[in-house]
Amino acid sequence: MKIKLTKGGSAMPVDVEKLQREVGSELPPSLVDFLHHHDGARPEANSFKIGDTNGSGVNEFIPIHDILTERRNLETLPTTAFPIAWAEGGNYVFIDMAAEGAVFFWDHEQPEPPTLLASDFASFLDMLEPFDPSSIKLRPGQVKSAWIDPDFLKSLDQ
Repeated sequence: MKIKLTKGGSAMPVDVEKLQREVGSELPPSLVDFLHHHDGARPEANSFKIGDTNGSGVNEFIPIHDILTERRNLETLPTTAFPIAWAEGGNYVFIDMAAEGAVFFWDHEQPEPPTLLASDFASFLDMLEPFDPSSIKLRPGQVKSAWIDPDFLKSLDQ
């Protein structure tokens, strides 16, 4: 894995078993290993590609005891699928066991069809790249306007 993780714990075996019962199959070994060492971990700033023209990043891996609750919020997910990470912008990364444990991106603005990211969880972890915000270079005139939430500005004054 190319990125650093913080604040992860160890998933309880009973939670792993409960998730397996809910999705009707054993979890991929790479995911189980990850959950045993990094359950609920927060990655450093990162990015991953979504197709050829888009990208996102993982904000946090969903703790296993919250996965089923989050799954209920995503009504369009197949019953064999479950979210594993909160991505930027209110989106999710999820695994679908009917697709042999493949990893997908769920965009809250266009939930169907989801975008295939990787054939398995280990491959998804390998595609996470460290992200340096200073690497973004804007050309003059590229940004026409911007909106900043007034509540966010108030938080800066504190």
